[in-house]
Amino acid sequence: MTRRFVIAGLTGVFGSCSRWNSAPPPKKFPLKGKVIKLNAGTRTALIQHENIPGFMDAMTMEFPVKSDTEWAKLREGADITATVCYVEAAVSYWIEDIQVK
Repeated sequence: MTRRFVIAGLTGVFGSCSRWNSAPPPKKFPLKGKVIKLNAGTRTALIQHENIPGFMDAMTMEFPVKSDTEWAKLREGADITATVCYVEAAVSYWIEDIQVK
């Protein structure tokens, strides 16, 4: 009987560990802007963007680009739309789903 309680307790503890180690899914926001400058060394794009509702006001800032495929789409001077992905707990953000207009 005691063994069942111990096994049940350990299952609950180890089963919940994955929740502690997994990052929450990113919040996603639509971005519309113009690529001002690209930095291949840091894989960032300086983008002059419009207001991003629920996230930030219009400004010019650098956005990391994680994917090689997404990075290849960018050109200085291009008007783009994209998705800003933001993980609040990690204070991490990047852009993906880039469309050149």
